[in-house]
Amino acid sequence: MVRVVGRHLVVAAAATLMFAAACRDAQSPDPQASLLPGLPGVGAMVVSTVTTGSPADPDGYTVTVDNGPSQHIAPTGVVTFAGLSVGNHTVTLSGVAANCSVNGTVTVDVPLLGSVSVTFTVRCAPSAPPATGDLTVTTSTTGSNLDSDGYTVTLDGNTNRPIGTNGSVTFTGLSAGNHTVVLSGVAGNCSVNGGTSRTVNVPAGGTASTSFAVSCVATPPPTGDLTVSASTTGTNPDADGYTVTLDGGASQALATNGSVTFTGLPAGNHAVVLSGIAGNCSVSGGTSRTVNVPGGSRASTSFAVSCAAVGGDGTLTVTASTTGSNLDPDGYTVTVDAGAASQPIATNGSVSFTGPAGDHQVALSGLAANCSVSGANPRTVNVPAGGTASTTFDVSCAAEPPPPAGRVTGRGQIGSGSPSPGSDAQTFDFDVRADLSGRFTGTDWSFLHPGGTPATVTVDRAADPETSITAFQSSSSACSDPSRGVEFDGVGREDTGRLLTFHATVCDNGAGVGTDFFRVQVPSDGYDKSGVLTGGDIVKS
Repeated sequence: MVRVVGRHLVVAAAATLMFAAACRDAQSPDPQASLLPGLPGVGAMVVSTVTTGSPADPDGYTVTVDNGPSQHIAPTGVVTFAGLSVGNHTVTLSGVAANCSVNGTVTVDVPLLGSVSVTFTVRCAPSAPPATGDLTVTTSTTGSNLDSDGYTVTLDGNTNRPIGTNGSVTFTGLSAGNHTVVLSGVAGNCSVNGGTSRTVNVPAGGTASTSFAVSCVATPPPTGDLTVSASTTGTNPDADGYTVTLDGGASQALATNGSVTFTGLPAGNHAVVLSGIAGNCSVSGGTSRTVNVPGGSRASTSFAVSCAAVGGDGTLTVTASTTGSNLDPDGYTVTVDAGAASQPIATNGSVSFTGPAGDHQVALSGLAANCSVSGANPRTVNVPAGGTASTTFDVSCAAEPPPPAGRVTGRGQIGSGSPSPGSDAQTFDFDVRADLSGRFTGTDWSFLHPGGTPATVTVDRAADPETSITAFQSSSSACSDPSRGVEFDGVGREDTGRLLTFHATVCDNGAGVGTDFFRVQVPSDGYDKSGVLTGGDIVKS
């Protein structure tokens, strides 16, 4: 809006005087109004602005007269143009923000004397929020041996969503423009047509879509390994060992007390035969075995061989006598002549060997770290022909130091809301000690498998020996007081059956909810979730 205020009264008086003078001159024609414009600049113009609404333009505007003189004016301000010629002038207000509106051009009649006023009223309104759009991502998978746990869709490198092998997910409220979509977690026997990355333009107020076509090929049948071992007792064992033959074809040499492994075998039954056995030796249970080899795993079988004495032999009796504390629970091993024969022996027990007369080297091995042997080990013993020789190993064991102190327990959650499939909660339940015993369970309710089951990792060595706590640190720089923190590593079993290595950081800041801290990282998967507790408690003792 523009408002023009009337001329000053002096203008009217001046005009009256001019016309009166003209009338007194009998020789002059009557004065005409058209003669007034163009007089020397004696007039003035006062321009003001009034701005309403918000947000107002912070740097004000520009006032221009007749595309010539310009002045800066505040959103609500006043400027004056003096020395203007009499007559009409065009006044323009410019530099108005896009969210503001005004009638920016007006024609003003400047009087001969005095001034005229012009007011521009600017109205401003908040800008409309930027429009957003949605993006739908779909997958279609064909072929054999499809990926059982589906894939992961990552948007712009920071937002992850699980997606089925034939499914779709939608990202909403995205800024209009280009976005990067990446598909990951594709099995090794599968490939993505056109690659795993897409750039998609999302329209304002609309929905864009992109799809990944995945094709999978059949994987070869799983294979397994088979380990064959031999243990030989008695005297005069076979000096050159034995031969193991698999399925009537592949063969390997096998020491009298040793093992060999056949790898890459088809899953199923395989025939194993031990041959090359000396005449004074026999195999318990026979020389042939049928062994089932599971796909993706390892089977084993063993042959127990006993050898009888040959004429002119003598007997050697070896005794172990152990005193002290924390005795070795699984006993020791007695070896004669650097492995020609060996037998297990109890911590307080004896075993006998029969063999050629003469000097023999005898060694005791398999002692616990806290135990030691008094006297020579190995030692030389003379065995008489047809007679018996004996030797005793005196072993003393010291008390082991107590296990390292330290324990941390916790049960609760980070993230808001009640734990349910699709919520942002992560729950945990653990009891971990410095001696690496304990248990751990963590569940991410926001990371769902295709069937809607949340991802869970568990350490329970009693139920699953392949899982364990592998390291314990009794402080953490992640805590406000490092002495109130613990960091530990573990090998856990995911609910899919996969083993994975993780690192946990916990802080007992003394008040549980809102202060205690929990974090789990799985480096191999790029997984990292952390936060203060929204439920439960962590206690370091």
